[in-house]
Amino acid sequence: GETRFSKEKAERIRTWDRLTKAFEGKETVIGIITGKVKGGFTVDIGNVRAFLPGSLVDVRPVRDTAYLEGKPLEFKVIKLDRLRNNVVVSRREVLEAEYSAERDMLLEKLQEGAILRGVVKNLVEYGAFVEIEPGVEGLVHVSEMDWTNKNVNPGKLVHLGDEVEVMILDIDEERRRISLGMKQCVPNPWEEFSQNFQKGDKVKGQIKSITDFGIFIGLDGGIDGLVHLSDLDWNEPGETAVRRYSKGQELEATVLAIDGSRERISLGIKQMGQDPLTMFLADNQKGQMVKGTVKEVDAKGAVITLAGGVEGYIKAGDLARDRVDDATKVLSVGQELESRFIGVDRKNRIVTLSVRAKEIQEEEEAVAEYSRNASTGKTSLGDLLKEQIGGND
Repeated sequence: GETRFSKEKAERIRTWDRLTKAFEGKETVIGIITGKVKGGFTVDIGNVRAFLPGSLVDVRPVRDTAYLEGKPLEFKVIKLDRLRNNVVVSRREVLEAEYSAERDMLLEKLQEGAILRGVVKNLVEYGAFVEIEPGVEGLVHVSEMDWTNKNVNPGKLVHLGDEVEVMILDIDEERRRISLGMKQCVPNPWEEFSQNFQKGDKVKGQIKSITDFGIFIGLDGGIDGLVHLSDLDWNEPGETAVRRYSKGQELEATVLAIDGSRERISLGIKQMGQDPLTMFLADNQKGQMVKGTVKEVDAKGAVITLAGGVEGYIKAGDLARDRVDDATKVLSVGQELESRFIGVDRKNRIVTLSVRAKEIQEEEEAVAEYSRNASTGKTSLGDLLKEQIGGND
């Protein structure tokens, strides 16, 4: 008949209730970082242990939390599962909210002309100051120094005491600032290219770099043109075709598009030759019999190499009039195959084939031939043979 009490369980229930309220109301809770675990850190909130992901410790990545451990800190509860005893917290969200509030307060107080104290965070070379008249200077911003390199080191282009030609871009009398440009004093290579070349023209150049999305080719004027992976080869996937190229290799390409305002030139290598699929469709009409070689085969069907390297595909169900469940039992790689051209998938550049349709067509033609011979009385084998060799004349 004794009544048993548990202070620890009561505190855990109270803590869970507090966590639930904070989670639903998006409020902060106080916790202490107690240790490091895989992917993050443990945080004690009352007598409930929470998980703090490493990416959510601060607004910047933190490897060592020694300076934070053992101190009461504010956290936001971002995930809560009471049944599984799972709590995930974030300190970064608290800091971001604080920084945002401080920034808003500062912006409200800022006024043009106000004198404030600040701390220099870093120094960059923002270009070069040029004296255009005694006592009058203007700034050539780094982005206005060279057409082809927006982040060039100014020290590589000009030196103290050099005489340079500049163009006045802007004058701000109130702030006593003059903006100058150096690149505007020489021809814009992008505009020059657009004047000298048009869509369809051929250009030559060396490969400057190879990226995940294409090949950059160096052109006259120090500019680059991009050959996208999809414009490398008509039949081969770009990810495979790009392996044939290397930096420094000289290539010839076709101009596909010129966008001088965005400083972009699109080039194509596969466009140097005719599209094999277009040529195939010009030579073969839908319904025609075509020959090819089995390139790949699996249970579902087979890839067939046709004239000009064009690829066709035939489903297992189209391999014969009788049902075929596994194409590998009927076809093998390297086998020659005649089938009927029944369609084309232009987006995926695949010609659809069918042996079943071929057999049906041949049977229909045989029936039609038999019907024609039957109407003339030539139904025997001898009659048919005589007709074939001209023996009925």
